[in-house]
Amino acid sequence: MTNRKRNLKKENPAELNERKQQVLWAVVQDYAETAEPVGSRTIARKYNLGVSSATIRNEMQDLEDAGYLEQPHTSAGRIPSVKGYRFYVDRLMEPAPVSGEEQNLITKMMGAHRARLDDIFRDMAKIVASLTHTLSLAASSTARQVRFNYIRFLPLDGRRVILLAVSDRGDVTNVVGFMPADTTMDELQLIADKLNHFLHGRNVNTLNENLILSFQKDVERDLSGFSQIFGELSRMLLPHQKVYTGGAAELMEQPEFQNVERMQDILNLLEQQDTLQGMLSETMEKPIAVHIGTENVSKALSDLSIVRAQFTSDGRVLGSIAVMGPTRMQYGKIIGVLYYLQQELNQLLKKS
Repeated sequence: MTNRKRNLKKENPAELNERKQQVLWAVVQDYAETAEPVGSRTIARKYNLGVSSATIRNEMQDLEDAGYLEQPHTSAGRIPSVKGYRFYVDRLMEPAPVSGEEQNLITKMMGAHRARLDDIFRDMAKIVASLTHTLSLAASSTARQVRFNYIRFLPLDGRRVILLAVSDRGDVTNVVGFMPADTTMDELQLIADKLNHFLHGRNVNTLNENLILSFQKDVERDLSGFSQIFGELSRMLLPHQKVYTGGAAELMEQPEFQNVERMQDILNLLEQQDTLQGMLSETMEKPIAVHIGTENVSKALSDLSIVRAQFTSDGRVLGSIAVMGPTRMQYGKIIGVLYYLQQELNQLLKKS
């Protein structure tokens, strides 16, 4: 723990003078490290603020009265409140530099995968978790750029066929459907050939009813009997964003999650893919956003903080990473790592 006096930014609100800002900064730093409420003597001993323990105690009382600190027990020290953490993140925190060893680890990972963004985001979740001792979630948006390659019908029995669809990335999906009345396999294969020619190279997100109607005009045939098959085709080719996770074990080591029921809540959340995908795909105004405790909409996240980074290139969203942990997480460390990952991925794409 450093003994240097914290240099504070001039633009901070007048409500907190420089000394109060220094005390708040010290409380956040110490609580993040120890997970124990912080007392005035600890601040006086570990930080060079140039004032007595009694003065620090008075400042901490003022910070509590203003809502920046909380006192969990009558005789205990103080801990930061959501308001205190917000002030710290917005005004006092500085992103921590990434060490040379950490840089080498990240560079090696990205170099191994090159432009395979799904693999990069999968491994970034693991790396961020190991470097920050938090739970990390990552999802690539590249699935949204999947393009149609071809389909094929395979006979199953007298009434049913297997519809096999292949994307330009080689992803294969299949579904069982009923053959339209008075239709032979030869006719199905002829329609498949024409459909392959018509749709080849199109983004799968464009496979909608209007496109099928356009195809119907192209083949000059009533395809109303194929509506179920075309509906299945659209659903099976629509991309499913994969959420990668890392660091569940890291989170379990934090004292806040020693409670079995609380940890079970987190594990249950990780099984809710739709919820996680929604969180990772929300529009962001900034490259990195921080949501602290009760700032999170979900009650299940009300005692957690989430730091989310969005990765873009030439205006296109590539994916995002969300770091989830206790409100006393190392915000500077986490944001420093995420900033570095954003920069490195941009550099990699420029070279590709």
